[in-house]
Amino acid sequence: MNIGLLEDNLAIADYLSIALEMAGHNVHTYTYGSSLLEKLGSSMVGGLHASLPYDLIIVDLLLPGDISGLEAIQQIQRAIPHERLPIIIISAGSHDELEQARAILPDVPLLRKPFRTQALLQLISDLESR
Repeated sequence: MNIGLLEDNLAIADYLSIALEMAGHNVHTYTYGSSLLEKLGSSMVGGLHASLPYDLIIVDLLLPGDISGLEAIQQIQRAIPHERLPIIIISAGSHDELEQARAILPDVPLLRKPFRTQALLQLISDLESR
């Protein structure tokens, strides 16, 4: 599976990349929401028939820059149906921030940091089997 990982903490991004690659996935890491959106740009404009660079996106909610993880997800989902491009949220946000994300994006799985790598791998496996 080709996975786009949007995570600003380089240690976490490196760890997750290694764990996901050991599980057989190809991982491309981004630290800013704008860089991921730029990569997805032509796919987001092309509509339902555009080819996608990723099979799954994993997004941290708390990011530096002018685009939060939540805003990046909302932009992606406005252009690409979640059935075509599943998203998993990972975040160390407060309880209130996570509840807000769940209210806005009820169909997007969310893992609160710190989480067990096996929990992420199981979510990915569940998404693959759909």
